[in-house]
Amino acid sequence: MKNIFFESQNMSKKNNNKYVIGIDEAGRGPWLGPVVAVALCFNPNNLPDNYFLSKIKDSKKINKKNREKIFNELIKLSTLEKPQVFFGLGVVDNFVIDDINIKNANKEAMRRALIELLRKIDEQKIDKVLIDGKDNYDFCELKNKPGYIIGGDGKIIEIGAASIIAKVFRDKIMDTYSYIYPNLGIENHKGYGTKKHSEFLKTKKDITKIVYFSNKETSEKLMLKIYS
Repeated sequence: MKNIFFESQNMSKKNNNKYVIGIDEAGRGPWLGPVVAVALCFNPNNLPDNYFLSKIKDSKKINKKNREKIFNELIKLSTLEKPQVFFGLGVVDNFVIDDINIKNANKEAMRRALIELLRKIDEQKIDKVLIDGKDNYDFCELKNKPGYIIGGDGKIIEIGAASIIAKVFRDKIMDTYSYIYPNLGIENHKGYGTKKHSEFLKTKKDITKIVYFSNKETSEKLMLKIYS
């Protein structure tokens, strides 16, 4: 990823220091909780140091301790008097996921993240917007169609950084849920399907406050509980 970043950095300089925006999400696969998206770009006129940038990669390939360290550093860099990082955050809860389905909820989370980021930068200086995956969404907020890269969080540093913030922020939300539902083990599985999670869904009706029914497996287990 480091070499790819330096290629994009050089490209930005050739294009009058324009922004390369990376977008990624966390929470598309779980049975409960929100989907969280982050849109992020580095300040081409005030880049973080190369040593820090070399640590950034796909959030799934970084252990929790290091992921949180990078998250904290990215937040710190975004709050400097002359920020080195700009990002926007978009969160869509389980109720909206049920209303519009997870694919559209994912797009809405990305749209919210993008809108927040665009408030912080000069839109005229955007070089490109790159999104992890292959959904091929269009956003009316953008003049040009974004590019989609399968495995982008492991190839493009802006997407990798966005994936880290999205993952850690969502994990913090799920940790809060773990205090509300202490027997579900949310602090470990973060809402993804496990045997313990499946068994719990059959016995706790109030879990519907954070579960989304549009997930087929979740829906079947909850229907079994409610109608049996």
